[in-house]
Amino acid sequence: MPTPIPALEGESLKIILISLLGWTCFSTGDVITKDLASNYNPSMVAVIGAIFSIPLLITWIFFQRGVDGFKTKKWRLFVMRAVVTGLTAFCMVNALSHMPLADLYGITFSAPFLTVILAVLLLNESVGWHRWLAIIIGFMGVLVVVGPQYEQLNTGILFAVCAVVVMALGTIIIRKIGNQEYIPLLILYAYIGVIVVNLPLVWVDFAIPPMPDLWLFLANGLLILSGISLTTYSFSHAQSTASVAPFLYIQAIWGVVFGYFFFDDVPTIATIIGLTIVIGAGLYMMYRENQLRKI
Repeated sequence: MPTPIPALEGESLKIILISLLGWTCFSTGDVITKDLASNYNPSMVAVIGAIFSIPLLITWIFFQRGVDGFKTKKWRLFVMRAVVTGLTAFCMVNALSHMPLADLYGITFSAPFLTVILAVLLLNESVGWHRWLAIIIGFMGVLVVVGPQYEQLNTGILFAVCAVVVMALGTIIIRKIGNQEYIPLLILYAYIGVIVVNLPLVWVDFAIPPMPDLWLFLANGLLILSGISLTTYSFSHAQSTASVAPFLYIQAIWGVVFGYFFFDDVPTIATIIGLTIVIGAGLYMMYRENQLRKI
């Protein structure tokens, strides 16, 4: 009889909780982002959040590791991740300004499925027919969400789809970097990427917001920083990409709840059905991953 490995079980639970908390931080930040993007240039929202976060990261890195904390041998992958994160921020803030939270999540929830496909193509990870079935069903759910009700929201759909692609690429790059690199430095590069990509789009009319809104920008920056830190840790320390990718579905609950209470958004029947299909497929893929890990 094989000997059980408690450490593996414990680590998996730890990663799950960290991932869930990280996606919850993202959802809470999305509420503030959506509110700010209705009054400010969406790229400006991303830039100011990064400006607030970068000094905290630099201080954290310096006091923890000194000058050596800013060095990495995988700087090319770090730069690639920075650019991808900048594009992700650009796509997400623009998508948030054009569509309800629940509908946006219904589209971006296809990111884990695309991540698994890219993991097969780029990382040679093994995916069985159960996962392929979950991927197909998940994409069918996304098609239900992106139904006739979006005829007037083509701009939002475009940004959301682009966000899915760059999110999946970002996850693959994290997996390629591995779990031996210094995570705060990886996050610092990501925020620099956000500024490099988005600042040129707001440079002409950039201005410091008034104090009430400035507090919202600060809260938004801290929440997104927390989300990036927690999800980056979970992806880089997970047993496989597929084992943690589906946990972003906690955002479905927050998308419906926050959308209703903060923006009076009532999800359509198509959105609810599509979300149910996508989440069901993701949970099944998570179940299969758990079964394989036990074996």
